[in-house]
Amino acid sequence: MATGPTPVPDFVLSAMTESIYYHRGPAFSQVMKDCRELLPAIFGTKNDVLLFSGTGTLAMEGAIANFFNPGEEVISINAGKFGERWSQQAKIYGLKVHEIFVERGKAVEVAAVEEAIKKNKGNIRGILAHASETSTGVRHNIQKIASLAQQENNCLMCVDGVTSLGGFSVPMDKWGVDVLVGGSQKGFMLPPGLSFGAASAKAWKKSDEVKNVRYYMDWRKERKANAEFSGAFTSVVSLIGGLRSVLKYFHEVGLDNIYKRSWKLTYATRNAFRAMGCELFVKDDSQVSSACTAVMADGPYPKLIREQYGLTMSGGQDELKGKILRIGHIGYLDAWDVLDQLLAFGQVSASQGKPINMEAGLTAFWKTVHSTEDLTPKDLKDA
Repeated sequence: MATGPTPVPDFVLSAMTESIYYHRGPAFSQVMKDCRELLPAIFGTKNDVLLFSGTGTLAMEGAIANFFNPGEEVISINAGKFGERWSQQAKIYGLKVHEIFVERGKAVEVAAVEEAIKKNKGNIRGILAHASETSTGVRHNIQKIASLAQQENNCLMCVDGVTSLGGFSVPMDKWGVDVLVGGSQKGFMLPPGLSFGAASAKAWKKSDEVKNVRYYMDWRKERKANAEFSGAFTSVVSLIGGLRSVLKYFHEVGLDNIYKRSWKLTYATRNAFRAMGCELFVKDDSQVSSACTAVMADGPYPKLIREQYGLTMSGGQDELKGKILRIGHIGYLDAWDVLDQLLAFGQVSASQGKPINMEAGLTAFWKTVHSTEDLTPKDLKDA
């Protein structure tokens, strides 16, 4: 029930155990071919989506190593643990980072990004942003930020979609996103260890001009190998076998239906917490991610919930440790799975002398779940 890794469905586990493919054999080539055909729809692109053996952090670092030269200037949006991580990676590769620090629990103001661009007019070569900041449960307005990047010469819009892909739409071609990366253990409903990356024609052209020494993280090698339905190195064959099963599931159920379900569970959770008398960490409904909901919760809630109810739930990170609890509602979950988390939270709160209105919370939760209204945020309905 954590924000990730998320539950892996039985049909995916079954697909992963069918066979340990030989990574250069024809059976695995067919698996790769199927994945290559189905993945671009998730990314909203006509470009190749590459597969990497490594977690989402590898793909994030690859975006830096492949598309930026040391000394180039980028804007990095730090709204939480993972925004901070991308800033750190950029600095390690010698980039000059103009970091926008955002108060935790809030999305970046588009005007702040615009101001940073104006202040460094003509020098910005990239903007690094997370579609969904998992550490707080906030969502940035990537469409508007990308439009700012596209107004600049030679500026690449780079987006971490680890907890947005499979949860809500981030159409990279339509929005003008140049690099979009993801990971397997969130909306893709797989174990950790596989990551993804897609790049625009503008980004690929820039890659040939980049001087960084690259070997394992050379996206050009992976692009060439993937085009031949293989990997540049030994692929994580069992995870990619599971990925094919996930992508077929997405295709059969329909991405719009999956996204609508995620948003319904998101707002059902928020409405429940409000009715229970709890304080939400992200106050603005228009800024929330469908990956998780963060609620103020002082104390060792994850430990107590695990010990008393056998549920794994995510707490806060760094300065938010012991201050918030994050309820996951991305991936292969339904309303009953989310309800288990709410009930466990309520029971532990009561045991800690923090009684809440559980009856009101349950009423609000089921009212939202049973609503026929499409709760997708307005800015994403046409995405």
